Amino acid sequence: MFPAPFSAGMALIDTTDGIVMLGADGWAFVKPIRKLYYNLIVTLVSATVALLIGGIETAATIGQ
Repeated sequence: MFPAPFSAGMALIDTTDGIVMLGADGWAFVKPIRKLYYNLIVTLVSATVALLIGGIETAATIGQ
């Protein structure tokens, strides 16, 4: 049951990221640094969420 919503969510996020990157590529012609900033922000947000979820899972495991 869980793989289907996960796959749907990943497809939605990947599609959204692709659309935003298409716009970011347009920005890159005007100011190339914008694409770097976009990639940096997305990476930082992804890493923060991963660390948050990992911390919650670790705390739950230790709590047991």
